[in-house]
Amino acid sequence: MNATSLKDPRAMDLLSRVGDDISVLRDDMRHLLSHTARHTLPGGAREIIHSARSGLAARKQHGMARLRDLRVHPNQPASWVGGAVVMGLIAASVYWFCKDGCAEVDQTAD
Repeated sequence: MNATSLKDPRAMDLLSRVGDDISVLRDDMRHLLSHTARHTLPGGAREIIHSARSGLAARKQHGMARLRDLRVHPNQPASWVGGAVVMGLIAASVYWFCKDGCAEVDQTAD
């Protein structure tokens, strides 16, 4: 600024008010950050922890119910395992049959 503008009382008043506003804004930002650090963030963290705990409790209850169902029907898992073994044996026999059959076809072609 030049020397004539510093003598202008209105410009000096506005400059003073802007300085005061910046000071108030700086104080408000400090209070906002302090409040956020002390109250808002811990409250949000508590909500996240509560949500996670309730989700884990629900999953635990679901798992326990599934285990109780397995105890009530003990033959059901055995039938699944037996069925898987039978399917594995069928798949292995088809593989060996095709492997041996394809090897014989290749030998006769030569």
